[in-house]
Amino acid sequence: MTQRIPPVSSATQTQRQKTARDKVRATWGRDLNISDAMAHNPKVLEGFLAFWTALDQCGLSHEDREVICMEMAVRNGCHYCVPAHLNMSEARGVDMEMITRIASGERLQGDSRAAKLQHLVQRLADTGGQLSDAELAQALEDGFDHSQLVAIVAEIAHCHFTNSFNRLAQTAPDPHFPPFPNG
Repeated sequence: MTQRIPPVSSATQTQRQKTARDKVRATWGRDLNISDAMAHNPKVLEGFLAFWTALDQCGLSHEDREVICMEMAVRNGCHYCVPAHLNMSEARGVDMEMITRIASGERLQGDSRAAKLQHLVQRLADTGGQLSDAELAQALEDGFDHSQLVAIVAEIAHCHFTNSFNRLAQTAPDPHFPPFPNG
């Protein structure tokens, strides 16, 4: 697959593109293929990074965020985000057996927070956020307070953006991502 929106190169980047890419490096410690392609519009790249940073401080755990991101990557068929979130999950100390199961398209069973969250994300995505009163009450009973519900919907929106961008751009997975044949 040839990347359809190529990465911005250091040799031809504008000052705004360089500034945006520098912010990515400062946050994540390296260039990423997604951000290098997104740098064609530096304001969008800066907004993407600011949104990601805000979500990382919104009260969801690293595991919560990775369950959401992996569920959405699989649901949206994002060839980039599945291995990206395997990499991120491992770096964040998330249960890799569980994340790999989600990456394989498995629905988690039981009463764990991760299983409840995965089901909630599936319902939110399936309904475009239109949960019934009973489903909302169940989410609250399951321990997702109003602040977390806002963050969960925000993470879903963030994932729709990144998944759609990567599918359009056909962003090549970064070489440091783990291989995942179903991704």
